[in-house]
Amino acid sequence: MRFVSLLSIATCVLAGLTGCASTQPSAQYTARVEQSGSIECSSNAKVNCEISAVVWIKSEQGGTLIFANDKLPESRSEASVFSMPYAGGEFNAASPKQFFTQAPFAAVNKYEGTSISTDGQHVVAMSAFDRYREDDSNQDRFNNLLAWPANAPQNAKVVSASQRGNIVSSLAIRLKLEQALKKRYGSQVKYFKVEGLALLPGEKILFGVREIGQNYKVFDYKVTFIEGRYKILNGDFTIDESSEFAVVRDFSAAVELPGPKLGVSSLEYDTVNHLLYVLTSFEDESNQRVGAHLWVLPDDGGALGHDLKLVRTPEGKPFKFTNKAEGLAMLADGRIFIVHDDDRYITTVKTGMGGKWVERARNVNEAAFEILRVCGPKSVAPGCFTQP
Repeated sequence: MRFVSLLSIATCVLAGLTGCASTQPSAQYTARVEQSGSIECSSNAKVNCEISAVVWIKSEQGGTLIFANDKLPESRSEASVFSMPYAGGEFNAASPKQFFTQAPFAAVNKYEGTSISTDGQHVVAMSAFDRYREDDSNQDRFNNLLAWPANAPQNAKVVSASQRGNIVSSLAIRLKLEQALKKRYGSQVKYFKVEGLALLPGEKILFGVREIGQNYKVFDYKVTFIEGRYKILNGDFTIDESSEFAVVRDFSAAVELPGPKLGVSSLEYDTVNHLLYVLTSFEDESNQRVGAHLWVLPDDGGALGHDLKLVRTPEGKPFKFTNKAEGLAMLADGRIFIVHDDDRYITTVKTGMGGKWVERARNVNEAAFEILRVCGPKSVAPGCFTQP
C-alpha cells in the first residue's frame, strides 16, 4: 500500500497537478443521510426551481437558511433569493419564506454560490461570472458578488461595484478571475463559469471554477480553485484590491471517477474540523441523468490542503447523490445541508428521516435536499459513528 501511495503522489507531480485525490476505500471520511425532502421555490407549480446555493446563519431566534435559485422569478412578490427559519434538528420544508425582492438581490442574474465568514459575521453571494459583452451592459447582471452583515440582508451591497449603463456589477472581480485563469492556462480561456464560493481563515476568498473553454457550448468541466483576499473595512466586506487572484489548486484530473466528467458545484469551509467541503456534479445529457459526489480537503498545516478525499458510505462505498448537488451549508452541530439544482432533468425526491424514505417524482417548482452527517478521523461533531 505504501508503494501505491508513493506512486500516486509521484504520478500527480509528474502530471503537473496542483492537487491529488484519494479515492481508495481507506479514505476516512464517511457520510450518512439524516433527513431528506424537497423545497418549493415558488407557489406557482410551473416555475422552474433550480436552487444552486445555500448558507446557514445563526441568529438569536435560532437560525436561518438562505437559498439562491439560479432562475429568475415570474412573480414580483417572489425572488431568486429567499430565507427559511431553521434552528436545528428536523428541517420543516413547509416553513414560511421571506423573499429578498429588494435591491441589489433582484438585480442579479444566475446565482451560483454563497458562503459565510469563519466568524459568522458576513455573508457573500455570487453569480456565475460566465457572461460578458463589451457592447451589452445587460450581461453585467451575471457578474456580481454581494455581501452583507449576517443578520442584516437589508444592508447588502455589490462588492467592487462599477456601473455601465444602468447596471451596477462586480466587473472588477470578473477581470481578476479572468486574469488568474489566463495566467495559469493561457489563451484557451475564452469562457469560464464559477459555481463555488468559500470564505477561508485569514481573510481569504476561494472561487471554484466549473467550466473553462471556448464558449458555453465548447468547454471542459473543471475543479479549479482561485484564491483572493478580502477585508472588513468599517464593517463592510471588500475585496483586497492590492492583491492578485491566483489559481491555487486544480483537481480536475484528480476527481476522475467512472462515468461522466465531474465539475465543481459548491464549496464551503468547516471551521470546527478545519477542512473544505467540495461538491462535484455531472450532467449526462445522453442518458438524461444527473448526479454528484462529495469530497473533503483537510487543511495542511493551517493552509489549504492538497489531498482531496472522496467521502464514502459507512460501508466504504463512494457516497453518491442521484440529484445534482449544487449548494452546501455548514450547520451548527457539524452536519451539512445539501440542496440540488436538477435543471429540467426528470429526477426523484426522497422524503424522510433515519433511513426511511418515501420516493416520488420531483415537481418542477421544487428542489431536493438532504441533511448529512459527515465524520472523519478527527471529527469533533456529536453523533459521529465508528469509521469502517
